[in-house]
Amino acid sequence: MTQGNAAVDVVVVGAGIAGLVAARELAARGLSTVVLERDGHVGGRIRTDRRPGFYLEHGGIFHTHQYRQMRRLLGELGLADDVVATGGGFHAGVRHGGGWEHVDYGSLAGPLRFGALDWRDRWSVLRAALPALLARPADPGDLTTLRRLDTRSAAVGLTERAAGYFTAGPHEFLWGTPTEWLSYAMLAMQLRVFRGELREVKGGVGRLTDAIAERLDVRTGAPVARIRTTADGVLVYLAGGGSVAAGAVVLATPADVAVQLWPDAPPEVRRRLTSVNYSRIDYAYLRTRRPLRAAAGGRAVGMEVITTPEVHGMTMGGIYFADGWAEDGGLLLVTAAPCARVEHLDDTELADRLQADVEKLHPEVVGQVTERVVIRHDPYTPIVRPGLVQELAELRARLPVQRVDLAGDYLAAPWVEGAIRSGQLAAERISTRLAG
Repeated sequence: MTQGNAAVDVVVVGAGIAGLVAARELAARGLSTVVLERDGHVGGRIRTDRRPGFYLEHGGIFHTHQYRQMRRLLGELGLADDVVATGGGFHAGVRHGGGWEHVDYGSLAGPLRFGALDWRDRWSVLRAALPALLARPADPGDLTTLRRLDTRSAAVGLTERAAGYFTAGPHEFLWGTPTEWLSYAMLAMQLRVFRGELREVKGGVGRLTDAIAERLDVRTGAPVARIRTTADGVLVYLAGGGSVAAGAVVLATPADVAVQLWPDAPPEVRRRLTSVNYSRIDYAYLRTRRPLRAAAGGRAVGMEVITTPEVHGMTMGGIYFADGWAEDGGLLLVTAAPCARVEHLDDTELADRLQADVEKLHPEVVGQVTERVVIRHDPYTPIVRPGLVQELAELRARLPVQRVDLAGDYLAAPWVEGAIRSGQLAAERISTRLAG
């Protein structure tokens, strides 16, 4: 693939789950397809790092019953029986006033029982959430089905305390963004998608991307330099030399990378792509001799969250209890708070600070840490700001006439189901275009 020219129906650039799903769908339609991936592995953020005695996740850790296409994929690939419910689910401890208040983010009654909020705060949450609760998304993996709600920030109508302690919990902890940065359409979809039982793939979500890739022609360590449209197709130029001639291309990369690789993209497409910004996330895994147990009301706590008003001089933004990923002992996924601005810290200093914060809040961890692994993702997930859903719906409407298409979570929703849907939709558009 690095010398001379080769012909293929479709080249997919990027072997994250969006690209892999697009390639899988295209191959099922009888189109010859090759996936080119610059890294030495598949999966992008949906990847499991397996180590002796435990494994680490890079993203896409869990899903719910509403992840319809992910559930279908797991079934088709023989992994449905390996889906397990997490012990703590959406039940979280939220730091407040030096102690812990507990909330079930997966329950619509969660804000009514959350001790950090008074009646004014709770009323603001219920009032702000009402239009979202009445919305009926046609596709829980596609935010554009709720674009009529993409008119304001998800924080509009909330009291400062409600935005700082309740909605900020999952947004800062899981996406690295404050609530006021996010579209109300995203909040509406979250209320539908992220409730009920929280599930993981036993052995790691990377088993899903690995299983998809095994059935495809995937070339890792094959970075693409750029693409160029021609009169009858697309030329894909490889960074190592040579090119691939294709009938069409799917760019399954972050939006900024797609802009770089597609220099002759139509101006409106380029403008839409450059409007997409991403969050970053920095975290450390701490392996411990004994598990750290947290519970409230006789129920296990799945995560602990420290929102911006409570960070103060700390670095930590929260803990996800990942003991099930270790054969023995405990495993903690400890995130840095977005407001801590840790990008200037080296890995050792970041791990030192996060471990010190955990030990301060949980003295029983002192002397228990046996291994530390720092992971950084920049970019991490697209920031779905107010107005972006409508812009991306307009971008997608322009793609069917192109021989170059796009796939990625920024085009549908910033979680695994969204990435899967974006790959499926790109495959539908390209196959229709080539058939025409």
